[in-house]
Amino acid sequence: MATTFAALIFRPAEIPDRALSQGFAVALGGFDVASPRLFIAPLPGVPGFSAAYYSSGEPAGSGDDELDHLSELFEDELSPPVAVLDAAAELGHPGATVFALVFSEEVVHDDGWRFEASGFVRHFVREGEEGIEAGVETPDRSDLVEVDVDLPETATAQEERDATDRAIRPLRGSTFLADELGAPVLAALMGGLFAPERRVAVRLVEPGPASIVDEVTRLNRVLRREDGRGAPASPPPVRGVAAPPTYAAFARAYDWADPADPEDLYRELAIGAVEGTLRFLREDELRGHEREPGWEAAAARQLYPIARLSGSALGGGAAQRAIVALAADGEALWVVRGGTSAAPAGPTFGELLRYLSLGWSRRSDAEEDFIGALMLRARLRSLGG
Repeated sequence: MATTFAALIFRPAEIPDRALSQGFAVALGGFDVASPRLFIAPLPGVPGFSAAYYSSGEPAGSGDDELDHLSELFEDELSPPVAVLDAAAELGHPGATVFALVFSEEVVHDDGWRFEASGFVRHFVREGEEGIEAGVETPDRSDLVEVDVDLPETATAQEERDATDRAIRPLRGSTFLADELGAPVLAALMGGLFAPERRVAVRLVEPGPASIVDEVTRLNRVLRREDGRGAPASPPPVRGVAAPPTYAAFARAYDWADPADPEDLYRELAIGAVEGTLRFLREDELRGHEREPGWEAAAARQLYPIARLSGSALGGGAAQRAIVALAADGEALWVVRGGTSAAPAGPTFGELLRYLSLGWSRRSDAEEDFIGALMLRARLRSLGG
């Protein structure tokens, strides 16, 4: 079977798993893929380097479709290597270098890259409309030429293949990477592809209570608030539904009593179906949901109310109200109207908190890319994508 893959080549000391996860998630913000993931493997024969193989999670189908997706993703201005470098810099590794290869045996496609903070270099060969073409790109240069293969009229198919291989070998992206890394990169990548060491999920924000605490602390810092001020002893159950552990962690870390902002309103939100003005529910409001008309249906779905949402953006022109509720997994958010009608909110709990902190920050270019990815992913999820 012909092999098609895209891989990021990196030094684990420079690129932690969180940078890989976040970087690919940012690059994939506007792509509607099923369940993107990364498989990590050390590269045999290339000491100190590992590879992250990207999979879209789509059902196996046409190799051409897969190659089209990989090419579009890695040729995008905000490609996975660029976003991974941004994430690595945020995590304390601003001088990292990464390499990438998009490769297919089904057609001639061998596209190699080196990325660092100062820019990139790209070498590739591929099948174009008029035949095989080769190119070199940098931020200041873009050269593209057709590859001529001299063959006698009597050449056999095998002789044509051999001559083509000789002509394109020095122009291949994998040849460029082999020179950069001083090792036969393509053979190493083929070996690692079939011997993954572990899997890394692709996420903008990690799930779990510890991650939620980090996000709340970030939000408090942005708003110049105090961690845990006025926090309840323990969030009460609502209609028999206990608070998920992520919400309990949020409640302990959030600033519930900022004297400079007693209303505690987040206005003009627009992320997925979370549109309008949001206010996190206080303990007495949570207890009030024991009597909220119609909330039995939401409780039957194990939804826990966490915030009230209001504003004309909810539809109908006049001001409307809804509840943002947290699913039992502590990650998925739902917008509940009338206690009965529930629809996916779009962002996860952690993503909503990061959106709030970024929304009230002076953002860097990398943070602008991050909030853009948050909004794109939330939009796709809220539409059922």
